[in-house]
Amino acid sequence: MQKIKYKIYTFGCKVNQYDSCFLEKELLSFGCFEKSDDEFDLIIVNTCAVTRVAISKEKRFVNKLKKENKNACFVIFGCWPKVYQEDFLDKKFDIVRNTGEFDLLLCDIKKFFSIKNKQEKQEKLVAKNRVRYTIKIQEGCEQFCTYCIIPYARGKLKSRDTQEVLAEITEAIKYGYKEIILCGIHLGLYGVDLETKINLTDLLKEILKIKDLGRVRLSSIEVTEVSDELIELIKNNSKICPHLHIPLQAGSPKILKLMNRPYDLAYFEKRIKKLRKEIPQVAITTDIIVGFPQEEENDFKQTYEFVKKIKFSKAHIFPFSAHPKTPAYKMTGQVDKKIIKERSEDLRILSEKMEKEYINSFLGQDLAILIERLENDFFIGKSEYYFEVKIPFSDNLKIGEIKFLKYSGII
Repeated sequence: MQKIKYKIYTFGCKVNQYDSCFLEKELLSFGCFEKSDDEFDLIIVNTCAVTRVAISKEKRFVNKLKKENKNACFVIFGCWPKVYQEDFLDKKFDIVRNTGEFDLLLCDIKKFFSIKNKQEKQEKLVAKNRVRYTIKIQEGCEQFCTYCIIPYARGKLKSRDTQEVLAEITEAIKYGYKEIILCGIHLGLYGVDLETKINLTDLLKEILKIKDLGRVRLSSIEVTEVSDELIELIKNNSKICPHLHIPLQAGSPKILKLMNRPYDLAYFEKRIKKLRKEIPQVAITTDIIVGFPQEEENDFKQTYEFVKKIKFSKAHIFPFSAHPKTPAYKMTGQVDKKIIKERSEDLRILSEKMEKEYINSFLGQDLAILIERLENDFFIGKSEYYFEVKIPFSDNLKIGEIKFLKYSGII
C-alpha cells in the first residue's frame, strides 16, 4: 500500500502544539500516512488567532505554501477559521475545520483519500519527539478580557477526565520523558466543570504519586488562581518546578479595568509577595500588552515602574493588536503604532535586564538541569527555574536526563 505523505504546520500556543500531535497520532493510526519534509499529499495548517498580526503571518504563509503545493490536499484547522469563518467562503482550501472538530476533520481526510481501512491500535501517548512532554488537561476560557479572542475561539471551560490525564502522563514517563508540562487555555480552573470536584492542586497531588516521575511544570496561570494550597504544594515538593507564568498585562489601574482583568495591582503584588516569601527564588514570568486603547504616557510609566518593582524573571512583551470581534477594537483612544513600538522596546530592554539579574543570582548554586539537545560541543539544558544553561560536552551527560550541576554562568 502506497503511503500518503503529510506535513502538519503549527502556529501558536502549547495547546495548539498538543492538538497537532494528537492529529498526527490519529493519522498514523490509520496505517497509510507517512510524515514527510519534502513531498506532500496532505498539508494541515493548525492556526492561531491570538492577534491580528498572527493571522496576517498565517495568511502569507498559507498562500505561499498553497502555490508551492498545488496538488496536495490542503487543510486549514484551528482558531482562525473558528473566529473568522468569512475568510474561507471562497472555498479555495480542500478542508476547513474549527478548533475541537477533530473527529470531523479525520472523517473529511478519510473521505478525501477514500480510506476505508480500520485504524491500528492507538497508543495513549501523543508526542514522541522531545524530552519534555506537554499535555493538555483543559480547554476553553470564559473570562472575556476585552482584548482577547480566545473565549470565542476555544469556547466554554472543559476539563479532561482526571484518570485519562494520569494515564497519559504515566505512559509518557514510561517512554522516558523526565518533565511533564501541564497546559490549558485557563489552566488554573482545571476541574471546575467536573463532577468529581477536583482542582489543579488536587491533580498535581495525584501526579506526584506516579512512579518514576522526574518533574512537573505548570504553564500559564492567572494570579487569582495561585492559591495558598498550590503555593504550599510547590514549596514542599521538589518535583514541581518552582516556576509560574503569571500574566500581568498592564501595570496601570485604568488599563487593567478597561481590559476587564480579574484583579487589581494591590492584589497582584500581594500574591507575588506571598509566593516569594514561601519560595524565595521562584521564577515568575509574565505577559505585558503595550499600547492598549487609552494608554497614555502616564499609564505606560505606571506599567513600567510596576514591572520594575515586581522584578519578574522575564516579561514577554506584546504590542497591542485589536481583533475586530473584541470590545477593545471599538474603544476610543487607539494608540499610534510608532508609540507602541517605542514603548515595547523600552519594556523589552527592562525585561532583558531583569532576566539577566535573575539568572545571575544562581551563580554557584546547584540546579536540576534537564539535558535537551547538543549544539556545537555544548549540551543545552533547561533548569527547574525555566532558563536555559549551556554545559560543555561530557561523556557523563546524555540527552533526556536530569543532572544536578553547579551553575557556572555559561548560558
